[in-house]
Amino acid sequence: MSKTVTGTMQVMFRSYGVLLVYLVTGWYFTPATLAQVGDGVAPEITNVQVENVDDTTLRITWETDEDADSLVNYGLQPDYGIVRVPETVRQAHEVTLENLEPGRVYYFRVGSSDEDGNQGISADYRISTTGTPSDSGTGDGVDVGPGQVNEVTTNEIIEQIKQIQDPQEIREIQNEIVKAVQGITEDLTIVGPPTVTPETTTALVEWTTDRPASSEVLFTPASQYQPDVYAFSQSSTGGNTSNHSIRLIGLEPFTEYHFKVRSTDEFGITGSSLDFTFRTKASLPEIRNLRIVKVEEDAATLAWDTTVPAKALIEYQDLTTGAQNSVGRPTLATTHQMRIADLTLGTRYVAFVIAENGGGDRVRSQPITFITVRDTSAPIISNVTNESTLFPGSESRIQTIVEWRTDEAAYCLLTYREGVAGGVEPTTIEPEQINYTERHVEVIVDFAPATVYQFWLNCTDEAGNSVQSENFVLFTPIQEKNIIDLILENFEATFGWVQNIGA
Repeated sequence: MSKTVTGTMQVMFRSYGVLLVYLVTGWYFTPATLAQVGDGVAPEITNVQVENVDDTTLRITWETDEDADSLVNYGLQPDYGIVRVPETVRQAHEVTLENLEPGRVYYFRVGSSDEDGNQGISADYRISTTGTPSDSGTGDGVDVGPGQVNEVTTNEIIEQIKQIQDPQEIREIQNEIVKAVQGITEDLTIVGPPTVTPETTTALVEWTTDRPASSEVLFTPASQYQPDVYAFSQSSTGGNTSNHSIRLIGLEPFTEYHFKVRSTDEFGITGSSLDFTFRTKASLPEIRNLRIVKVEEDAATLAWDTTVPAKALIEYQDLTTGAQNSVGRPTLATTHQMRIADLTLGTRYVAFVIAENGGGDRVRSQPITFITVRDTSAPIISNVTNESTLFPGSESRIQTIVEWRTDEAAYCLLTYREGVAGGVEPTTIEPEQINYTERHVEVIVDFAPATVYQFWLNCTDEAGNSVQSENFVLFTPIQEKNIIDLILENFEATFGWVQNIGA
């Protein structure tokens, strides 16, 4: 139902010499210098949408950031009429316009006022009802469909205009033609923001225009975006429409894109949206090569790979008691190995591996079962590296750092000796305290420059299982000579008398 604003007002009351008048569309205070009451902040209007458009009705919805009433100004010309729902109790608003004329362009804007009288007003919109406009003329002319003009009717109109002699009538016809041309050439409006439904490598973009037009989406990855410059575009070949839908293809997973939509009507008038962004979904990881690396009396180590970088989580259950627990690692990786600790000896467990990609999507493995047993396996030593550094001075010093890893917590000793042929008593570095860990490092400062050493590692796990590594060989750096020493050596080799200097 529509209401006409008549300007009628009723005096409600006088307060402190100030006249308070209520208009149909709000409150008016005199004098103009009256201080504003309430919070003074108008509701913010967002997400204006037009739905269920048919020949004589349409529904308009929008949202506000606080409770407010619902108001729609609308009409066939930009000087609007009004429909209002006065209750200020909602933030999601809906108003249905009825008794509209079919096949006509309507102008509208929405407004909402909070309980303090602060009013927010949207931008202006245009929308066309469906159907064929009713014939308001009284003659027996030829019926012509929307957007169609046949040759006979055009010729008849031209002949009739030629027969008119009254300049005033000519001016009236000219004014009507100008109005008709302006109606045709008005800007094409994108109604509300486009909606996007992203997938991993595609995205469905949908939007509405105030009249039938073509469909095109311009888009580019955010890493390449420059204002109003888009690397790609996709168009629809389905003809002009008011409800547009294009599925973008060939997108990269978990990537942010900038885009805008563009539509052109049959008269070549183009309307474009603002720039918006969306992010595609990340690729789902695939769990491969899930295996049990080691089972101990109170722990088990699982390993697996994923096809894309993913976070790791193991959920496991004691099949005897039903107790459940989990252990995880939040870093993204494609190769995973995790140890489940604090298990019960001689107990059957079932475990599931969960991989989560950067977008929060998860996949779950098939179950894997194991029984905890007494640990009889020695730790595995790997990734042994060494690096020696020469610190020059009057007495050069060598610092050597040896690092290695074990597949389980272990206590390790490093043993070394000079040379590779044997015969020299080996030296074992005894740590001040025993620590069981998977990452190990030892610093040696007793090596001589330009000397060959061999070393090996002995590691023992908490169950007492021991292992000795192979022998490794390292060569310490050669002591560099300063420029004066090099000059003296050169003179001595050339003249043979330098050694007597200072004697």
